[in-house]
Amino acid sequence: MRERGKPAVPGRLPAAALALLVHLLFIGLLIYSVSWKSHPPAPVMADLWASLPAPPEKFVPKPVPRPAPLPTPRPVVEKSAPELPKPDIALKQKEKKLREQQQREADAQRKEVAQRKENEVAQQKQAVEQARKQAELQQQKLAAAAKQTEQKKQDELKRKQDALRKLNDQQMRDAMNRELASESSQLRQAAQSRQSAAGQSKMEAEYQDRIRAKIKSRLRLPETMSGNPKVIYLVNVLPSGEVVQPIKLLQSSGQPAYDAAVERAILQAVPLPLPPDQAVAARFRELKLPIQPKQEN
Repeated sequence: MRERGKPAVPGRLPAAALALLVHLLFIGLLIYSVSWKSHPPAPVMADLWASLPAPPEKFVPKPVPRPAPLPTPRPVVEKSAPELPKPDIALKQKEKKLREQQQREADAQRKEVAQRKENEVAQQKQAVEQARKQAELQQQKLAAAAKQTEQKKQDELKRKQDALRKLNDQQMRDAMNRELASESSQLRQAAQSRQSAAGQSKMEAEYQDRIRAKIKSRLRLPETMSGNPKVIYLVNVLPSGEVVQPIKLLQSSGQPAYDAAVERAILQAVPLPLPPDQAVAARFRELKLPIQPKQEN
């Protein structure tokens, strides 16, 4: 039985009528199958016999096969009518669909932004790769140019070496003779220079002794002097032998009276004797004079 307030399901009434018709046909078939097996009673007739006949054979009815059972009709399942959504449920479903649509739009926007960033990164990587390839190509060009220049230098050096090897023996002998002559000249000049230097050194030592001897000849030793004191003066000498005053005391003897007596003797020995060689005399422009009463060897 359908509930009140619910509309009738289409197709339910014909199904019920069909089920009823099938049951009626099944009942009628059963009644017919029983009625055609029954026989009407035979009329009774009486015969007079002198003797009783043999009893007739007992009648045994033949078994009647049962008809095949009819297929059981499938029960009709009543379809419940779809319930109409309530207003609050419909509103929630609408809001849910709206949120889902907004979520889909946000996801699509995020995917678009991510794709754009990915494309920018790919473009940057491509630009960096192109710059790297260009730098490598430029480096290869520079290396090839340097190698070519080095090869040219090697070829030029080899050419020069080959040209030197092709010189004849006369040219080689001439070159060797010139080299030997130059070395001999240099050796002679060196020997002369050594001799000249030795002579100049000897002249320098000689005139230093002369200057000290002249100063000592003018020296008046103080009575308070003790021992063999040594004083060193630095004097600037003019080409004429004159001494530029004041003279400088480099090292005192520790006895001021002796130091003053030596200074007076230097000034009294002017002009100082100078060597005739101009080169040697130039070494006497600034002269260091160590003076002792008794010269130590």
